[in-house]
Formats: sequence, C-alpha cells, structure tokens
Amino acid sequence: MATLLHTDTPIVVPDAPSGPTSVLEGFTTGDSVGNPLYTVIDEHVIAAVLLVLAPGFMWLGAKWIRRMAARRDGWARSLVEAHDGAPMRRRVAVWAVALSSVLHLALVFGHDLDRYTALYLSGAVVLGLAANWILRGTRSTLAVLTILGSIVAFWFLGAPADQLGLVTKLLELFGLALLALPTGDTSLRRRLAPAGVVTMVVLTGVAAWIGAFATVGADGGHHGGEFPDPGTVVPYIETLEATDAEFAYSEDLYWRTVAAVQKYQDPAVAEAAGYRVGTIVGDDHHAQNPDLIGDGHILDPEYPESLIYGVTGHGPRLVGVMFEMDGIGDVGPRDAGPIIVWHGHDNVCFGVAPFGLAGLESPFGGCPIGSVNIPLTGEMLHMWTMPGVPVEDHWGHVEEEWLDSYLADDQLHHSDHVVPDQYMRYFVEDAEMSHAHEAETQHDHAES
Repeated sequence: MATLLHTDTPIVVPDAPSGPTSVLEGFTTGDSVGNPLYTVIDEHVIAAVLLVLAPGFMWLGAKWIRRMAARRDGWARSLVEAHDGAPMRRRVAVWAVALSSVLHLALVFGHDLDRYTALYLSGAVVLGLAANWILRGTRSTLAVLTILGSIVAFWFLGAPADQLGLVTKLLELFGLALLALPTGDTSLRRRLAPAGVVTMVVLTGVAAWIGAFATVGADGGHHGGEFPDPGTVVPYIETLEATDAEFAYSEDLYWRTVAAVQKYQDPAVAEAAGYRVGTIVGDDHHAQNPDLIGDGHILDPEYPESLIYGVTGHGPRLVGVMFEMDGIGDVGPRDAGPIIVWHGHDNVCFGVAPFGLAGLESPFGGCPIGSVNIPLTGEMLHMWTMPGVPVEDHWGHVEEEWLDSYLADDQLHHSDHVVPDQYMRYFVEDAEMSHAHEAETQHDHAES
C-alpha cells in the first residue's frame, strides 16, 4: 500500500493490478507513448539505421562502380559517363531520389506482408527507375511524374506518418526542387515549377498532420491504450479495464476534490487564494497558482495546481481542475490503472514575445518565428467537476461536444451534483471547514 497525499487523512492507494491488455504493440510498462508524427515507429527502425549509414554505403558503392567502369564493364562505364556529364544539380537530385528508393526497399523488411509491403516495394522500384532517368537525362517528364506520384501516394496511403516516412518525402521534394531550378528555358511551365514544388511541400505537411490526427484513439488519446494526439505524451498502460479497487479509489479521490474546490465557483475567491484567474475566455480557461507548483502536494484535492473555468451566458463557471507534477521528469502516480492517466506535452512551441503557447512543432521540425521548441513538459492531469459529467470522463479527456453543451445549457450548469451517499461526508466536512473559516474571519475583523 502507498499514500499519496500530504494531508491529515491521506488516500490509500490499492496495490491490485488491472485486467485486459492494450491494443498498442511494441511498448512495455514504463514506456511513454507519443504520436508517431514525432518518432520513428518500430517497423521503420531498420530503414532509420540504414539512413544513418547511407552516406558511407553510397560512397563505397560509387567507388565500386568506378572501379568496375575502369575495368571496362559496360553498365558501370555507362553510369559513370552519365554521372560525370550531368550538371551538379541533376547529380544531387539523383542521389536524393536514389536514397529514397533504398529507404523504401528497407521499409519492406520492417513490415509483415500487407498492403504497405507492396507499396514500399513498388515505391523502391519506380523511384529507382526515376533516379536512373534523371541521371541519363532521358524521360525527364516521366521521372518527375513518378516522383510526384510517390509523394501523392504518401498523402493518401502513408498514415501514420512518422519521421522516417517524412524523410523519404523530403528527399523526393528536394530532388524535385533541384530539377525545378531556373534554367535557360523560359516557358510558362518552367517558370511555375518552383511554385509547384513549394505547394507540394505545404500539402505534404498538411497530409502529415491529417495522418497524425487519424491515429488518435477514440477517447482523445489520454487513456494510455491508444496513440495520443500530436504534442501529447502518455504513459503506456498495459491494462484497459480497471479493477473494483482502482475504480473505488478514483471515485473517492474525485468526490473529495469536487467538494474541496466548490468554493472556487466564484473566481474572486480563487484569485484571493493565489490563482491567476485574469480574464476568463473560452471553455477551458486555466488559472494556475504558481505557489502550488513544486510545493510537494501531489494529487491533493485541497491543492490543485490549476482551476479550469468556462464561459457561460451567466458568467464564468468552474468546470474542472488540473493537477501537475513538481518537475519535468517526475512521474505521476499510476495507481488507478487506466482511469487516472497523467500526460505531458512534447514538441510544443512557446512564444518569446509575447510569452505563451504558440502551437506545435511542424512535421518538418520547425516552430513559428519568435518561438522556441520545448521538447517535453512536466506531467499533468485534468479532472472535470461539472454536475452530470459522465463517470468515464471524470478524469483526463472530456468530449468537447459535451462541455460545449453543458456551458450553453442554462438549466444544466445551474444544477447541483448528485453525490453518491458514501461521498456525502466530504461535502459536509468542506461546508463545516468553510463555516469555521468565515467565523474566524469575522472574529478577526471584529477585533481589528
């Protein structure tokens, strides 16, 4: 057994493990799960290793071909003559497209026999042909169309996009860009080619975003048994069904917290307690209390690090809280199995002036101008306190449609909690503490 809270009556965490396993593969308990967009998935590791070793292998291969050409080998001599006679930009384009072809071939060996295996193998063949056509200066239009076809296939068939997949497309886009460089040809098609390459880069980035969000689980990726959305990291949870003990623990902690934060329905009370409420906008306005960051209180109902407010037609309404770990790298308690799942954020961009969240790092690894990349944040946990929130949404992710409906419904957000009998004592204790505090305050005022 373990205790988590620094309070007079700490919650006791059950030791019992949970049941059925996650559908995610390649992870073990203790691992962190992020969106594939910012990683290299297991099936692509072989190709990633080859990418690192590729410059050396390609140099050795070129040396071998030149040696064969010196021995008057016909095909080798033909390649060397074509290479040496091509302009530099065309040579580099050949190497870029050829490397993408080799990586596609390596991807075949990382996958089981499925449609992706066929796609990678066909990609390796056609890109190899395109590199050969570019090198020899023959069938140039067909070579460009082949590369374009490979990129477009990635848009529609390449999900989930990971960093290795994006590298292959960047190599192909780089090759296209080199072929599109201005030459003596002043035709309209030639002049529009650079703009076409830029458009392809943008569309490839958009396709990568779409593919990344397509991998997110139905529960928003915050429950450990599914991929999270881009920019989110969750612990791998091997089990997806909570035990009775885990459920009882999570509900006890939930209702203790709901009772403890009822006093913050009035934002002025929260402001007086140290929460930086400011101007409340939107449906999930976070008001953090800096004094509670790193204070040693972990998952303590009396000391949530942030309060969450939403705007209604009758003013702001407390909709939830957010707990935070003390520092980056600190692991949140995992004792409630798949119910209470902490999460962090990776590859987020923070603006320097003005300071604040500027977005997520792009699939190509860039942040907006004036912002810097934060590789990883500390772990945090949302809990939703609105009356009527579904039990499965008490912790972590709440459906946006439900939250929007709640804030728009005058009757719903003025209703009271239906508190199970076994947890009513927390609300009685909180009310008694509030009355005692008010009496003490009035006494202090009277004496002064």
